[in-house]
This record gives sequence, structure tokens and C-alpha cells, in this order.
Amino acid sequence: MMRHFEPRWPWKRSREVKMSELITREIEKIREDYPRLSHLQDEYVFSLLCFKYFFNNGQLEYKDYYDCFVDGKSDGGIDLITVDESDEQVRLVLIQSKLISKLGNTQDIIDVFTKMDQTFRNFQDYRYARYNPRLKRIFKDKLSLVEDQMPAYDLVLFVSVALSDNQKAKIRGAIDNIEELAMYQVRTFYLEEIEGQIRNVNEPKFFVDEDRVKFANKDGWIEYGDNGILVSVSANSIKSLYDRYRERGLFEQNFRYFVRNKRIDNSINTSLREKRDKFWFLNNGIIIGCKDFRIDGNEIKLFEFSIINGCQTAVLIGLYKGENEGKDFLLPCKIVKPIDESQFEPFISDIAEASNSQKPILDRDLKANSFEQRRLQSELQQEEPKIYLEIKRGVQLVTRAKKKQLKDWQYLKNDFYGQIILSFHLQSPCTARSSKRKIFSVSNVYDKVFKRKIDKENVIDVLKLNTFYTEYSNERNEFFKPDQESVATNGRFIFLAITGFIIKMKRGLIDLKKMKNETDWELEIKKDNLEGGIFADIQIDELERRLYGFFNDMIIEVEDIYNTRSEEELTVSNFFKKDGNYRNVILRRLVDRYYVQPGSLRAKDLRYYLEMFK
Repeated sequence: MMRHFEPRWPWKRSREVKMSELITREIEKIREDYPRLSHLQDEYVFSLLCFKYFFNNGQLEYKDYYDCFVDGKSDGGIDLITVDESDEQVRLVLIQSKLISKLGNTQDIIDVFTKMDQTFRNFQDYRYARYNPRLKRIFKDKLSLVEDQMPAYDLVLFVSVALSDNQKAKIRGAIDNIEELAMYQVRTFYLEEIEGQIRNVNEPKFFVDEDRVKFANKDGWIEYGDNGILVSVSANSIKSLYDRYRERGLFEQNFRYFVRNKRIDNSINTSLREKRDKFWFLNNGIIIGCKDFRIDGNEIKLFEFSIINGCQTAVLIGLYKGENEGKDFLLPCKIVKPIDESQFEPFISDIAEASNSQKPILDRDLKANSFEQRRLQSELQQEEPKIYLEIKRGVQLVTRAKKKQLKDWQYLKNDFYGQIILSFHLQSPCTARSSKRKIFSVSNVYDKVFKRKIDKENVIDVLKLNTFYTEYSNERNEFFKPDQESVATNGRFIFLAITGFIIKMKRGLIDLKKMKNETDWELEIKKDNLEGGIFADIQIDELERRLYGFFNDMIIEVEDIYNTRSEEELTVSNFFKKDGNYRNVILRRLVDRYYVQPGSLRAKDLRYYLEMFK
């Protein structure tokens, strides 16, 4: 039965809270980097800090505050809301954080999750009048973004205190027994995990330098030349590796970190508790990739290694506390190294991809080694200015120091590249925003995005255009009205597409006569026929001024279009989900107002803006 309660917060932060040195430095760094956030209290900045390192790849922009942050009066126990697309199933994530010196009662942590659950159910039942406007807007926007994709739901809590393993186990056990929370993936990160994640992002360690595992040499082993060996390893050896290296490279080459899955976790934990003597038969074991290994008695020495498959098994062995905890047992282990050390990274990545069957890898990963991906990466990186395209997760193209020296547009992931091309050139911004996975999973879309002619001059200017939009939205966000804020936040790909459209119009690449037929109109505007640079020879300050004016006018126009359809579209996010809305509602309105009446004031404004484009 649902537990209703009046929350008590003995842990409510006061000015006397003592923070760790690392968290203190990171909070101050956010204030220095983003002066407009400097007015926020420490506990609010702490929320953004956790979002930055756990859900945003160590990056933070001012727009993230407007896009995700909901903390305040009547927030339903939620501080941030985000969408996580890093796994096969898209996830809606509700986040709470507590910047505290000590925990008054373990029940308080449980109450955090039950309160977030209560808020979620209230939104599902349209009972949300009590909540603040910001929570209502962002919750509905994020929910609208994922609801057609059969999402999973996560409840996440960050707590800046260190607890013992026994305390954590007690809390975890209590949470697992709450029926209402069974529909969520529930995660709690304590001080050690938070600091570890900060260090991992800022000073990533991709392998464990050197260590060893014990194995049952009396049972023999199977060798594959000099480059592979199949053995039965000691579970206590794996537990020891976990205790020492879990946040220092042990899992860096696995396609994904440990993600709780109640069914799988319960099965493994049952085996750990009751069937240790049968574990070898019941579990697929682990794969360790390394640069080298050597047999030494009943141990195997490992050099520059990582667990590349079996993360779930290794973590649960490391975390297990209970009956038979100290009793050792054996599990299958394959240890592999490349024939040619220079091919170490692709070798490890290929094995990780091929062996990760327990949780399917992303479509993006499956394309990472394809010819067109490698060709695109190579051509963009060949000449100055270089563009570094990340086509494979876990493979670092430049050092962190080098990355800081690059312009924002010089380093990007191939999925974001696909979103840019799909929006600007192929005029499908809603697919780019709401159905990003189609870029890799639908062959027709993939081919149009990645098998097109590579035009680096054009790519550079389009990426710069995107950076201009980021800078504009970051600077202007605090001045937007609520609907304008939502349009600007959710409409990045819409406005990139509009820009591509008007440049095509300027160059005579679109025939407005085709507007009479929806099918012909769609085919006309989706033609991939825009080549070369897009910016005219104009001073950068003047270019920025005109672009900002253009973005501002377009946001006002689109907001007005949305408001005329408020009965049909519940949220801005919902309005931006269908390319048909972009092509047959937004573009038709813009054509009527800016092109059909060439002598109008709006048409004159457009001619002024068009001077900044070739």
C-alpha cells in the first residue's frame, strides 16, 4: 500500500554543513564558470554538480539549469529531471540531492524515494496543481519526449555523506521491499561514489596498470596460442580487484557500467547466497582484456587490464554481504590480449561489442567500425581546422588538456553529428530530437546521414551555427517568458532546420510551387542539395548580432504558432515531436509571413538576416 507521510527533514542543510574539499572546489568552479549561477545556494549548485558528472559527461551549460533544474518550493521532492539515452532503453530520470554532513536516520533516504514516486504518480493522474510551474513544465516536457519510446523510469539520490557497507545494505534491502518502487531503477550515490565519479571524469583511468588473479591451476586451462587463456578464477580475487579498482579503470572498457536490474541481480545474489558450489555452471563468467598476461604458479599476472564483459557479475560479487560471504568459489574467466599491441584499443572494443550479450549494445556501437564512420572521422580530422568525431565510446581522440584548447564545435559525437545533418540538411528536426536512435537503427536514415558526400567547409559552418545557438540561448535564457524558454530549450534542431531552409530558399534550391501537395513539399525541402560554407564574409560581431536577432524573431514566431495550437498540443515538447508539425505547420506559417508578401515588414527583416548567409 502507498505510504503517505508528512516529510520531516532533520538533514535540511544549514550553513554549518562541512563539505569535502573536492566537492567544495567543484561547487566554486561552477560559480566561477557560470557567474549567473553564483547566487544559488550550495545545495542547489551541488545538484547541478551531480548532474554534470553523472548525466552530462562532465559538461555543464547555463541552459542545463533551465532545462533540468526544478528544485524549490513545491518541487515534489525532485531537484532535477533529465532523459538518459545511454542505454538501449531510454530512461526518464528523477533526481534528488542532499548536501549534508551526516545522516540523521536511514528512513530519510527511503522517504526521498517514496516522495518522488508519489509525485510521479500524481503527474500520471493529472493531479499536479500543487506543484511549482517550473516542475510542471519540465516534467511534462521530459515525459512528452520519451513517452512514445516505452521508457524506463529511474529515481536517483545523491547524498554527500559516507555510510558503511552495512548501512547501505540495510537501506537497499528496505527499498527493495517497497512494492511501489518496484517499477523504478532506484539508485543512491554516496560521498565515495560522487568523489570517485568526479575524479574519473577529470582524470580518467582507462585500465588497471598491474595486478593478479588466483586461478585453479590444478583443474588446468585452455590456451589460444599466446593471446588467450580460459581458466577458472577465484571469486575472492575478483572481489579484491573490485574493492581496489572499481573506480580506477576496472570497468572502463565495458560498454556500460553496472546498472541495477532486479531480476538479474536477484538471480546472481541467490547463487552467491545458496549455490556457490554451482556458480561455475550457472554464470557466463567474465572476460578480462589486457595488454599482456603471464602465468605464475596459481596466479595470473595482468598488465593494463579491464573487465570488458561480466561487469554485472563482478560488481555483485564485490558488493555481496550476507550468508557465505567469505566462502570462495570458482567462475569462468577468459583472458585475452591482442597479437599486435598497437591494435590494443580496437581489439578490446571489438571483443567488448561481440561478447556483451546480457545487455544489448546500442545501434550506435554496432556502426562504430563501419567504413563510412572511419572515413568521416578521418576526413574531418585531416586538415586544419580539425574536427574530432567520436565514433566509438571509450576511445579518447585527444587528451583532456588538448580538448580544452579546441573550440566547442571541434569535438563531437557521431550521434550529435547525425542530429545536425538530419535537421539542417534533411529537414527532419523532430526525428533528430525525439527519435535520435533512428539515425543508427533505420538503414534509410543512416545512409542519408553518413553515406552522403563529405563537405568539410559546410560541416564547419553548420557546427559553428549550432555553437552560436548555444551561446545565444545561454545568454538570453533568463529573459525568456515561460513558453519562449520552453521553445528555445526544446527547439535547437527546429531552428537549425529553419536556418537551413531559408538558405536553401536564398540559393533557389526550393520551389515554393510544390507546397500545394504535402508529399511533393516534403520531398522538395528534404533534398540534400546545400553545399559549401553558409556564412557570408562578415565581421564576427555583426554576424553574432544578426544571428541573435534572427534566433530571437524565430523563437517569438514559433511560440506564437504553438500558442494558437494550445488545445491540440499539451506541451511545447509534444509539438516538436512530429516532423509533420515542422514541415506543414511551422514552415508554412513562416513562408506565408516572410515570402508570400515580399513587401511586408517581415520580408524586409528576412532580407536583412539573409545578408549574413552566402
